[in-house]
Formats: sequence, C-alpha cells, structure tokens
Amino acid sequence: MKALEFCFPADCVMLMDAAGVPGEGGLTIQCVVNASPGRNLTINGVPCYPSENQYRAKIVLKDFKNTVAVLDMETGEREAITVYYLKTAHKKYRFSLDDNIWCLQNIAKNQHIYKSIFEDPYFKLLKTMNDRYGTKFHMNIYYECPEFGGFNLTQMPDKYKAEWKANSDWLRLSFHANANLPDKPYVRGTFAQTKFEHDRVMDQILRFAGEEAFAGPVTTIHWGDATVETVRAMRSSGIRAMVGTFQYAAPGGASIKYHLNAEQCALMNVYGFWYDRAEDMVFFKYGGGPTQHGALEELHPGYNLFCKQHPLYTFREICLHEQYFYPHYKGYMPDYYDRFDTAIRWAVENGYEPSFVADLIEFDKL
Repeated sequence: MKALEFCFPADCVMLMDAAGVPGEGGLTIQCVVNASPGRNLTINGVPCYPSENQYRAKIVLKDFKNTVAVLDMETGEREAITVYYLKTAHKKYRFSLDDNIWCLQNIAKNQHIYKSIFEDPYFKLLKTMNDRYGTKFHMNIYYECPEFGGFNLTQMPDKYKAEWKANSDWLRLSFHANANLPDKPYVRGTFAQTKFEHDRVMDQILRFAGEEAFAGPVTTIHWGDATVETVRAMRSSGIRAMVGTFQYAAPGGASIKYHLNAEQCALMNVYGFWYDRAEDMVFFKYGGGPTQHGALEELHPGYNLFCKQHPLYTFREICLHEQYFYPHYKGYMPDYYDRFDTAIRWAVENGYEPSFVADLIEFDKL
C-alpha cells in the first residue's frame, strides 16, 4: 500500500451526479484517502478530517477533467489522480444493436421497391420506437454475410443517403466485425487485421449513409474480447470509446473485457466509465440488465437490481442483437418487439433520457 492512497475516487474514473452533490459550481464529492494516523493532509487545498486510517475531504469537480491531489502539509508528500466528471450522463440511456447485416442485405435486395429504409421490417421497428419514445439507436454492423446468397456492404445502395442524414439525430452506424463468424474474432487480433476490417466498414458507411450517420468515435467490437493491438488499431482509426461487461467468464465463455485486467475490470464494475490512459481509450459498461436473456417479465426487475448493484453508474446501455428478430434464426425471440418496448418503457418511466455516448464525453479534453 502506498503511504498515501486514494480510496475514492480512483484514477481515471468518470463520475456522474450520483457520486456526489451536483450544483452550479460542479459536482461536490467526498474524497477518501488511506494513510497512517496522525497526519496533516489536504485534498486540493481542503483540510482533511481523520477517520481511523482514512482521511476525508469534500472537494468540487468543476471541469470535465480534474486533478485531485492529496498533500501532506508537514512532509510535502503528494499523490495526485485524474478524475473526469460526465456532467450530462446522469440518467441517460442508449440502445445499441449488435450483429447487424441482414437488414442491410434486405434493403439492398429491395432497393428497386423500397422508397425508404424504414420499409424494411427491422428498421420499421426502430422507427416505431423512436417515434414513440425518442430512443436513439446505435447499430454495430458487419461487412458481409454468407447467408441468403451472400452480401457485403459494397452492394448497399447510396440512394437512401439523404434519409440516413435526416434520421442521424437518432440512428447511427459503426463497425462491429467483418462477419458473424468466426466467434471472438479479435481475441487474438492483430493491428493490421483489425484496422483493415474496421476501416473497410467505415468507408462503406460513409459511402452509403454519409458522415452524419456514422457513429464516429464509439463502437462495440464483436464479442468484446480483444488484444491490446486490436484496441490500438481501433484508436488509430478514430475510435475513442467501447462498451463491454468487464467480467471474467468461465473457460470458453466471453468476458467482454477487451484487454483489461482484473483490477481495471473491478473499477469498471464500480464506476461504469473508465479511461485507459495508456491506450487513450474510454471503456464503459453495459448498463441495462438481462434484455436479451430471461423471460420478458424479468426485464424490469433485472434493471432495478442493476441500479441497486451499481449506484454510482447511472447511465444505461441497453443492447439487443439483430438475429433474434427473424423467425428463421435458431435463437428467434417471438417477443422481440415487446422486449424493445419493455426495455425502453422502463427507461422512460424511470426518468432516463436518450443520448449517444459521444455526446457525453469531451474527447478533445482527455
């Protein structure tokens, strides 16, 4: 243990209003430092009061990026951390959709029939939910699929580009992987492979949907387990934030933790947002509940339980996968439509507002 060690908050975590008391001047939080008894400490100039082997002081986080420093007034010993304040993230939610490709294939197949992308049944569902609740959807897409005769994004027409732009305030696209298989494509991913596959998808999104519909700095990679080289490739292509569960799975399972270690995952599970300074990448945690698993009636209790278990993390990341929408798929969910409505209704009824993650983080100030 260091002679001076922050207990709360931790270095590079991102806090929301629930971590303290928000006010016009910023977020007032109570810092806790572990240190030996009998010391004269201040935190950002505020005198600490002792409590056994801990020292506490209330300070105000005024900016997005804040330096928090504890100083021993007698010895001059100092320890500093960086803490971020997400001023607008409290009680916001985003609905992300993974493994998307069949809906795009269907639009391409029917491009001479469809006057709108929302004539596709899957996109019609998204439009219905947006019209009803104002939900913002982030779609992570593949480059290709072998199903139904094969398809890749070069076959997606650009005739709907104006419509993508017109709806980009609530519907955006980003890279997910090259294809649905193989599973865990980046668990041994190289820099070159990842960058090539990401940029190929990005280029096609910009071609057929336009810059406005491109989700830019935020995405989810397929399965969410990755090498640090994969993360570096994503960063080199402009990605600044990625989502996961950050829990270690049983052998053969998916941890969805990217390259993070156990200590970093522990921080993720307390704070929800954490900045990896070494790789210049923000990670954030799924924050909805069992949207894709369990019975429909278990969704609301699951969300409520998540809130109790993660009191500092008040952003909600809800996620479903495209395949479960289709009756031909082995994992078809007959209540897929109701899962959308039930999940979003919980968010709305509990005072959450829709937001894209890129609107919450001041990436230029990291």
